[in-house]
Amino acid sequence: MTQSTENPEKNRELISEESMKDLLTKQLEVVGSGGAFVWAIFFLCVTPNILNGFHVSSYTLLGHLPDDQWCGIPELQDTNWTHAQKREIVAKGLDSGGCTVWDWNYGHLAKMSYEAALNYTGHLTQISPPAEVSCRVKGQHEFAHPETTFVADWDLTCDRSIQRTSAQVSISLGKFCGSFSFGILADKFGRKSSFTLGAAFFIVGSFFCTFSPWYSLFLAGRFALGAASSGLFYPAFTMIVENICLKHRSWMSIAFSASYPVGMIILAIVGYVIQPWRHLQLALTIPSLLLILNCYLMSESPRWLITNQRYDRVYKILFRQPSHYQIQPAVAAPSQVASDKKSLEPEEGFSFGQKLKNGPLKSIIELYANSKVRRMIFASYFMFCVTSLSYYVTALNAANLSVSRYLYIIGTGLVDIPSYLVPVIMLRFTGRRLTTMFLFLWTGVSLLLVLAVPAGSTTWIVAFAMLGRFGISATYSVVTLYTAELYPTQIRNSALGTCSTFAHVGSISAPYVVDVLGALGWYIPTTICGCCVLVAGLLTLTLPETGTGKLSDKVESSASSTPTEPAEKQ
Repeated sequence: MTQSTENPEKNRELISEESMKDLLTKQLEVVGSGGAFVWAIFFLCVTPNILNGFHVSSYTLLGHLPDDQWCGIPELQDTNWTHAQKREIVAKGLDSGGCTVWDWNYGHLAKMSYEAALNYTGHLTQISPPAEVSCRVKGQHEFAHPETTFVADWDLTCDRSIQRTSAQVSISLGKFCGSFSFGILADKFGRKSSFTLGAAFFIVGSFFCTFSPWYSLFLAGRFALGAASSGLFYPAFTMIVENICLKHRSWMSIAFSASYPVGMIILAIVGYVIQPWRHLQLALTIPSLLLILNCYLMSESPRWLITNQRYDRVYKILFRQPSHYQIQPAVAAPSQVASDKKSLEPEEGFSFGQKLKNGPLKSIIELYANSKVRRMIFASYFMFCVTSLSYYVTALNAANLSVSRYLYIIGTGLVDIPSYLVPVIMLRFTGRRLTTMFLFLWTGVSLLLVLAVPAGSTTWIVAFAMLGRFGISATYSVVTLYTAELYPTQIRNSALGTCSTFAHVGSISAPYVVDVLGALGWYIPTTICGCCVLVAGLLTLTLPETGTGKLSDKVESSASSTPTEPAEKQ
């Protein structure tokens, strides 16, 4: 009885830390080459990205401008005039879309018949034309099918139309903040922890958007959705990149990105069936509850656990049984005893500095401390910013076409899906760097070809713009994969997170490029994007090739393998 109750820790086999790491790494290569482990990671990581496609693109349906709007005058509501007759009196000859009305005495006109009021206003106009005033001075805006858009709920038209745009800007700002913070959290506390926090933000933000009685709370919910989309996307993508073998890593990472347009297509179909915007928002919110199941079933990233020396936990994940090994304590080298008390003072300062470096800012410091890694990260920042800017500029320019918003979203999704499949084929025959450079050049040339098309040739302009969108969508997926492989496990999520931050600088800037610069010349937005994309393509020549199948874990090994020395010698 006494022997059976002994502590099992005493019977565990001793093993050195390096041998344990080698054992776990080899087992990760085995389970990451196929089977239930690979498919579980893939499906648990891909399904949340479909939800990102729901909410990030939902603005097109939830906040569309009403098909028709006019100014309703309270004094004219009780007359027996038709709707068209009221609009004729209120805004005859005005081309403001219902934003302004004539400054008549509508109380006096309401006592007349329509014919008498029409003759009366026509006679006064010949003598002294009335002033043109805002609709809100005389009445309120009324809309056709007001239940289909939140614009009608909070009267976000005319001089307040910029507030409607805030709904999309809130998403971009949320992604801007979330990509930075969730990336650091994922490196510090683990991929699953960051994913779980992002799922919580996503669910809460979705309910805020659905039931909010105030526009400010609605914007807060949109901000939370934007932040959560980064909290779901980057930890999930990193899980695929660092735990799946090279054979499956390429196509799975592309399929992961392609799940976003799948969400867009589903959004358009659901939006066509469910017209009221709050009902549609609720229909998009309910699937987010499935994230609770994802968090429950998802395991922590084995490679992250190995890097952070949590060997027992990763052993249980990979071997599906408790570890029977015990790490053999390393023999500490004898330290010199300082006889002078002053010699201890620098050590105290050094120790404090080390504590700062090993604290919350460790990943950020390592991103910029090494000169070679620093060059790579700044090149990556520019590539991400330009890619995002071009993606959203092409989307905003195409949205100006007179087409059904449902067909437009479906069409955009259908264009995006094959754009993610092209890199799968290319990556099988070319490296990461060559594929990225080719897609950047393809996009840049396509967007610059718009300059060669006459202004009236709308079909050709849209064709080249969509060809550019096709190229930039393909570039997006490859750049994300390429960047994830460029950096070691220690700082991979921080690199992806900060790169995403710069990507959202591009997405936030895109509306201003389209609206402000586009007003100066219709060709300026695509020309700017085309030139920037070509520069990004040339920048890829300064980066190393990563399609070798081996990912680095430490910053030192990544920096030493960067082929930048020949360029410095030249």
